[in-house]
Amino acid sequence: MTRNFSAIAALLLAGTLFFAVNLLSNATLHSARFDLTEDRLFTLSAGTLNTLAKLDEPIRLRFFYSEKLANDIPGAQAYSQRVRDMLKEFEARADGGLILEIIDPQPFSEEEDEALALGIQGLETGGGDKFFLGLAATNMIDGQETIPFFAQDREQFLEYDLTRLITKLSTSGLPKVGVLTGLPLDIGKGGVESMMRGNIKPFVLYEQMREFYDVTLLPKQFLQVDKGLDVLVIVHPDNLDLLTRYAIDQFVMRGGRVIAFTDPVSEVAKPPAKTKNPLASPDATSPSSELADLYQSWGIAMDENLVVGDRKNGLRVAVDYLGERQNVAYIAWLGLGETAFNAEDPVTADLSYMTFAMPGFLTPLEGATTRFTPLISSSADSGPIEATLMLRRAPNPVDLLRDFEPTPETYTIAARISGPAASAFPAGPPPLPDDADDVLRETYAALPAHVAQSQSPINVIAVADTDMWDDGWWVQSTDFRGQRITVPTADNGNFVLGAIENMAGSNDLISLRSRAKSNRPFTVVAELLANAESRYLAEEQRLEQELKQTEARLAQMERPNAGGMPPPDGGAGQSFLSSEQEQEIARARAQIAQTRSALREVQRSLREDVDNLAATLRFINIGLMPLIVAIAALLFGWIRRQRRKHRARNAWLEEANQ
Repeated sequence: MTRNFSAIAALLLAGTLFFAVNLLSNATLHSARFDLTEDRLFTLSAGTLNTLAKLDEPIRLRFFYSEKLANDIPGAQAYSQRVRDMLKEFEARADGGLILEIIDPQPFSEEEDEALALGIQGLETGGGDKFFLGLAATNMIDGQETIPFFAQDREQFLEYDLTRLITKLSTSGLPKVGVLTGLPLDIGKGGVESMMRGNIKPFVLYEQMREFYDVTLLPKQFLQVDKGLDVLVIVHPDNLDLLTRYAIDQFVMRGGRVIAFTDPVSEVAKPPAKTKNPLASPDATSPSSELADLYQSWGIAMDENLVVGDRKNGLRVAVDYLGERQNVAYIAWLGLGETAFNAEDPVTADLSYMTFAMPGFLTPLEGATTRFTPLISSSADSGPIEATLMLRRAPNPVDLLRDFEPTPETYTIAARISGPAASAFPAGPPPLPDDADDVLRETYAALPAHVAQSQSPINVIAVADTDMWDDGWWVQSTDFRGQRITVPTADNGNFVLGAIENMAGSNDLISLRSRAKSNRPFTVVAELLANAESRYLAEEQRLEQELKQTEARLAQMERPNAGGMPPPDGGAGQSFLSSEQEQEIARARAQIAQTRSALREVQRSLREDVDNLAATLRFINIGLMPLIVAIAALLFGWIRRQRRKHRARNAWLEEANQ
C-alpha cells in the first residue's frame, strides 16, 4: 500500500513539475532559440540585427499566407513555413519594432480583397483559388513596401529582401545619387550639337535613375564630394584632374559608396566622324577612360591596353567576306547569359542577359587588403585583345575570330570591392594650380582634414565597360505621339539600378550576402541515378531500336500479299503464307516478347541502386537506430545491475569481516 501511494504521489509530482516548467518557460524563455541547422538558416546576420536595433518607430508587417492551399502545391508548405519562421525571428529580434500579423485570405473574403489592393499577387491553383504568399509592410507615416510573392528561387536572399524592405521604411526621402560622367547622359548621344538643334534624348538609363533617385549631375571638376550623397556613380571619367580624383578618394575613405564604369575602348564615347558645328570639339571626349591611381588604392587594376574577346558569347553579326554574306560571332561584342553572373550577390542574382561592347577586365592586385568579388565574368573560351586594334578601326569579325587565341581563364568584367584600404594620396591633397582663383583657394583651404586610411570598410562596384549605358545595346525605343516608348532587350538597366539600390542602403544591408537554401537535395540519390542511367541508357536504346525493327519486320510479313504472290480468284484481300513465313512470323513475335522482357529488366535495373539506397535509409532510420538505442539501453541496464551486485557483494564482505 505504501509503495502504491508513493508511486501515485511521484506521478502527480512529475505532472505538476512538467506543467510548472512549461508555464515558467513560456513566461521567461519565449525569446530563447537554438538554431541547429547546418547552415544556420534561422540565425540572423549581424547586419540585420543592427538594422532592427535602429528602428525608432514600429513597422507593421502583414503576411498573407494561404495555409490550406499550400498542401496542394508541391514544396509550397515547407517554403511557406520557412518564410513564416524567418518573419517571426525578425519580430522577436526587433524588440517591439516590428508588429507581425499572419493573415489567411480565404476565397472571396475581405482579406483576399485587401491582399490584392495592397499589391499581393495570388498564384492561380488548379481549383481556381488564389494562393497568397506575400508581405505588405507600412510605417507610421503611411510609407508602404510590398513583396508581392515570395518566390522560392530567391530563398537564399530571403533575409536580404526582408532587411531591405525594413531599411526602406525606416529611412525617409529618396536616396541621393551623384553622377560624374564624360558622356552626354542628360542630353543624348548627339551631345551639344544635337541639343542646339533641339534634339534632346537623354540616355534611357539616366532617365530611369531620375525616376527612382534624387540625381545630381556633378561638374567635371570639383574639390569635394557632397557628404550628403548616398552613392557616387562615375561613368567614363574623361581626363579627371588630380584634385577631382582626390575628392573621390576622400569620399571613399570617409565611407562613401562608388559605382565606377571605366572602359579601354568606349564606342559610345567615340566622336562622330563628321560634324557640321564648327564650335564642336570632336576630341572633347576620349574613347578610353581610367581611374588607375584610385583603382590601385582599392586593390584592383584594369589594363587600358586590353579588351575581352569571348568566342562563346560573341554576338552574331552579318558581314560580307570574300564576296559572301556570312553570319559570324563578333567576339568583341558580348551577350552574356545567366552563367556569367554571380548568383550569390543580390545585385546580379536575378539577371538573365546583358550586353557589352569591347569591355575591359578587372584583376585583384597581389597583397591587396580589400576583398575582390567577381559579379560578371566572361566564359572560359575568352581571352585578351589589343585595344589599339579596336581603336584604329573595327576589324573584320571573320579576321578577328580567325586570329583569336582564347585562354582557359575567365575574365572579370564587373566586381565588388570591400574592406580596408589606404588613400591614393598618402601625402595629402595635391597642390592647387598656379592660376587658381580666389574662390578656389578659399574652398581648398576649407577642405576637411586628410584621411589616409579608410574609416570603415570601403564599398565599391567597378565595371570595365561604359557602352552598356548606350540605349542601342539594351533597349528598343519608339516615338508614339511625342512620347518615347522603351522596351528592354537586356538587363543592363536592371544591373545599374540594382547596384545603386544595393549601395544606397546602409552598410548593414550591403554586408548581407546570400544564405543557403533550406531545400537539401538528395545528392547521393541523384548521383546514383545518373550513374545508373549512364550504365543502362545505351542498352535501353539498343533494345528499343531492336524492338522497333522487329515490329516493323513483323508488320511487313503480316501485310496482305507480303509474300509477293497474287491471291487466287475470290480471295482478294487474303494472304496465303508458306510454312516458312509462318515460322518466321512466330520467331519475330517471340523475339518481340523477349526484347520487351529484356527492356523491362533494364528499366527495373535503372532503379535498382536507388531502391537499394532507399531501403538502406529506411532500415537505418526505422530499424537500425531503434535497435542501437535498445542495445544501448540493455547494455546500460546490465552495467547498472552489475554495479549493484558489486556494491552488494562489497557490503556483504564488509559485514562478514566485522
